[in-house]
Amino acid sequence: LKLQFLYLIDSASTDIQPPPAHTTMTVDDVKNYGAIAVEDEGATDKLTACKAEWRRFGGLLGAYLVFVIMMFSAFVEYPPVGSFNVQDDVQYLFYLNVTVMMIIGFGALMAFQRHNGLTAIGFSFLITVIAIPLCVLTGRFFASVAGNDDYACLQANQTHADGAPDLPCTGKLAGGPWTHAVLLNVQALLQGNFAAAAVLISFGAVIGKVTPSQIVVMAVVEVVLYSLNKEVLCIGLFGTLDMGGTIFIHLFGAYFGLAVAYMLGRPDEAEAGKAEPSRVSDIFSLIGTAFLWIYWPSFNGATAGVASTDQQLTTVNTVLALCGSAVATFLVSVLLNGKINTVDVQNAALAGGVAIGASSNLRVSPGAALAVGVAAALISTCGFNRLQGFVEAKLGLHDSCGIHNLHGMPALFGSLVVTVAVAVKSTQGDVVYPHPDGQAWAQLAGAGATLVVAIVGGLLTGLVLNLVCPQGQRQVQFDDAAFWTVAAPEDSAAQAVAKGGKDGDEY
Repeated sequence: LKLQFLYLIDSASTDIQPPPAHTTMTVDDVKNYGAIAVEDEGATDKLTACKAEWRRFGGLLGAYLVFVIMMFSAFVEYPPVGSFNVQDDVQYLFYLNVTVMMIIGFGALMAFQRHNGLTAIGFSFLITVIAIPLCVLTGRFFASVAGNDDYACLQANQTHADGAPDLPCTGKLAGGPWTHAVLLNVQALLQGNFAAAAVLISFGAVIGKVTPSQIVVMAVVEVVLYSLNKEVLCIGLFGTLDMGGTIFIHLFGAYFGLAVAYMLGRPDEAEAGKAEPSRVSDIFSLIGTAFLWIYWPSFNGATAGVASTDQQLTTVNTVLALCGSAVATFLVSVLLNGKINTVDVQNAALAGGVAIGASSNLRVSPGAALAVGVAAALISTCGFNRLQGFVEAKLGLHDSCGIHNLHGMPALFGSLVVTVAVAVKSTQGDVVYPHPDGQAWAQLAGAGATLVVAIVGGLLTGLVLNLVCPQGQRQVQFDDAAFWTVAAPEDSAAQAVAKGGKDGDEY
């Protein structure tokens, strides 16, 4: 088996020279060069590009850490002594569930590419830990600008460290922006996880096609735009309601990611084959689906309020929608393919959770919740089997994980569902509408604004990513070996050396 490797040694290894181009790797080659990868052409240029990438990556992460430490030191504080209550304890369980979804659920779900599992799980981890602290800052900043209190009612009847009494649960801040310091409670960390979810959804469109430095830039920019859209436009300006993130998270993350993917362009045809799954990678991805399916009710209801009617409705409606979408996925997949398509079950089974999110705390009726899940699965499954290939062929839009089918179109459908739901008086229950006589229009306005900010922001971010790392430097795609230390496969030449292979043997 002829191997091609990417030459990644650093300046400390200047005594090692790349193997001759256009040769088959032998036992002696591996002894001399180790598991280093060398392309047939342009090895020197690619080595220089690789060093530049790691310098960018290190510089960006270093700058991020300095910024976050400075801002947390200046503006963030703990809640007052003695303010902890049982609600905080319960909220930690929701935080834990949502964090499992971010790193294990999303990470494993995207690990279907046979050579790219470390990238899927490892960079999902990186994106999450970047987004949480950053959103603690950006979320509160834009909430203050808009006059919102996104963390209302969770510190009720308490006193701020500066001595000011806490505000009633009106959802509005008094005294203008930054009147109070940012209180770092569990709810603030949950909000950070929601921002991470939006970035992870976007990451699904470009996984395998972006470098580590591009991932850092995309995560930072998207968290800022996510907070701006949610706090200033949707909540502050329009009064949009979205309990489970259908609009704020899924709609925004999907179309932001698709816009970035469009700007990055289609992958090289020679590299695209690496994005195909294997049996093992498909199993890992299906495990990710199972984690997401189990914990999705916690995601939709994390901010509903402990021991509240909203919490119960959110849990019940989400489970019913997920059951409907899972059953419908198996049915529609067989109808479209003649057998069960693994990709459909990995993704479309979750579409009900996306679609019901915004209306999950409303009394939409159990039957309607099931129907929403079924319809979302139909949309998602048809997207994977009929629409995705058409979009790539006609528009040149390569969507690595099919986020348009799992998050984009179900979120559009869910935006319409909540628009209809708030127009029906019997569904309101205990929910307070910012616009009692026009909440449906507020929902449509929020969804429209989200689409505009996501698409325009994604296009501009994609342009920036191309400046950070030009297309010509992204030679190796859909392969962990480009950016991770990867264990040698069982039949590799390196292991043959360890077993005493003879010189000249080819692997």
